[in-house]
Amino acid sequence: MNFLNNLTVNEIQRFSFDHTNVRGERVLLNSAYQDIIKRKEYPLVLEKLLGEFVAAIALLRDIIKIDGVLSLQAKGNGFLSTLMTECDEKQNLRGIVQWQEDQPVPETISLKDQLEGGYLVITIAPRNGQTYQGIVEVTGDTLAESLEQYFFQSEQLPSRIWLAANGVQCGGLFLQRLPEEQAKEGDEDAWTRLTHLASTVSEEELVGLETEELLHRLYHEEEVRLYDTKTMQFGCSCSRQRTLEAVLSIGAEEIRELLIEQDGIQVDCQFCAEHYAFSEADFEGLLGDQAQTH
Repeated sequence: MNFLNNLTVNEIQRFSFDHTNVRGERVLLNSAYQDIIKRKEYPLVLEKLLGEFVAAIALLRDIIKIDGVLSLQAKGNGFLSTLMTECDEKQNLRGIVQWQEDQPVPETISLKDQLEGGYLVITIAPRNGQTYQGIVEVTGDTLAESLEQYFFQSEQLPSRIWLAANGVQCGGLFLQRLPEEQAKEGDEDAWTRLTHLASTVSEEELVGLETEELLHRLYHEEEVRLYDTKTMQFGCSCSRQRTLEAVLSIGAEEIRELLIEQDGIQVDCQFCAEHYAFSEADFEGLLGDQAQTH
């Protein structure tokens, strides 16, 4: 096998198996993933976990097709407080982890243990239309297990997910069994056989093999149909105007107090570390008389 050696591969690709009702997705990210984790100094165990979330949102984004933003967020009350990734219709990815930085970092992380009764929130936010949220309890020790439960609850379609990251590359593999009527010809054993073969994939293969080679390794005796690849990249949706609007949402009185105490308001984007500075002049005409600080 020819494992990738720091090559720039940021792609997602759909595939299906002829004469079955099984479809799949495979994502492999290198520089897009590195652009996300370099924004903050993460311990390696959190780089890996964030990489799994990045691979997961990439897979979800290609399955849930909307003109807007799809986000995946885990929230809890333990060592990990928030873990969030997003992807928009232009395949722009971003993500963050927030944790109790004054506590020792565990060598391994079980989502179920670390989130202490937490949950996953999948938010579908179309550019035009109503935002929808799906909430699923964190089950098992891995993100993949929880997402499999989400698909079973929301779509009633059996789905399997494999995720991996190593701090350099992250990857994911997704299989889903569609309704029987979508199979061109009957193959009653297809789902069991194909998921069993996928379960033999190693983390090294999941993050180190290009899609065609990975699928050949797993399914060289199957008829696999590959579709066009899509390129993905890091991209942050923050801007000076959006940040100003976020500051305005805290209320005129609090803004006035901050301007007096700090002689300005400083905001850093959590996703990309972009720094925004606002002075009293930026709020003129926006807060009325309450904007006056002297």
